[in-house]
Amino acid sequence: MIRRIALGLIVVVALALAVISIFVASRQNLKFDAPYPDIAASSDSAVIARGRYVVHSLAPCVDCHGAPAQVDAAQAGVEVPLSGGFVFDIPPGRFHVPNITPDAETGIGRMSDGAIARALRSGIGHDGRALLPFMEMQGLSDEDVTAVVSYLRAQPAVHNPVPAHEYSLLGKIVRATVLANPVGPPEPPPAASPRGATVETGRYLVRSVALCGACHTQRDQNTGAYAGPSLGGATGFTVPDDDTHTWSPPNITNDPTTGRLARFTENEFVARMRAGRAIPGSPMLWQGYQRMDEDDLRAIYRYLQTVPPVVNDVGPAMVEKK
Repeated sequence: MIRRIALGLIVVVALALAVISIFVASRQNLKFDAPYPDIAASSDSAVIARGRYVVHSLAPCVDCHGAPAQVDAAQAGVEVPLSGGFVFDIPPGRFHVPNITPDAETGIGRMSDGAIARALRSGIGHDGRALLPFMEMQGLSDEDVTAVVSYLRAQPAVHNPVPAHEYSLLGKIVRATVLANPVGPPEPPPAASPRGATVETGRYLVRSVALCGACHTQRDQNTGAYAGPSLGGATGFTVPDDDTHTWSPPNITNDPTTGRLARFTENEFVARMRAGRAIPGSPMLWQGYQRMDEDDLRAIYRYLQTVPPVVNDVGPAMVEKK
């Protein structure tokens, strides 16, 4: 009787594993259809200049898409090619950041303007598959999507083949379940970008362009899902090109005891952002944020003042791995 029960359990487990394996395998290359945004690249110098400002001063594009061999140059303020190649080596796998220069073979040269815009807006790649939700710019205004596409089109093409993602077993399971569907905008994006030193502008920059929450909010290291209060700080982030330390982005709410924002007046905040990188190895895009328009910096400060304060002390910014 015991042997029969044991054999039955083995059969049930084997069947369950087979079903799960088939399910996971069947969902590795799901295709999705979404309309292409009505976006076309412009040759207008003002539009391209806005795209350059978004890509290099507001959004963290260079942190991921910049050439890994030119990290030092990028941190010194040089506008390095967005030729990809950086690797995120995390539990779900090794993820290779793509080349987004206009190279026809290895970059975005053969992608239509609408396909690039859809990738930004809807999280769907040119091949119809869901993109990893690392690029949370779905809320970009139509104006800024146009500007970014225009700027990318205007850049020199760099031939740099980038390998395909390498999913671990965990990654394949996550890809089939938690990350199976593309992530679109949480609300209808604006047609035009808000301007001026206002809370509205600050909210747009923090939530849809600078992506402050992507680092300053705790995330699940296995799925990338947010796992802590918004902008309340995080621990355990990987430091680029440094296998000996982890990075803890601070709490940037205005909590009087643990929030970094509470340390600064508005003028002091602007001065701190202008001062640039104070901690060697800090992965924050200081070289870009230093060049932000003053109105944008003041807008960010004013918006952060409206975010509910979070009591969370993340400890030292840079922590040596044990």
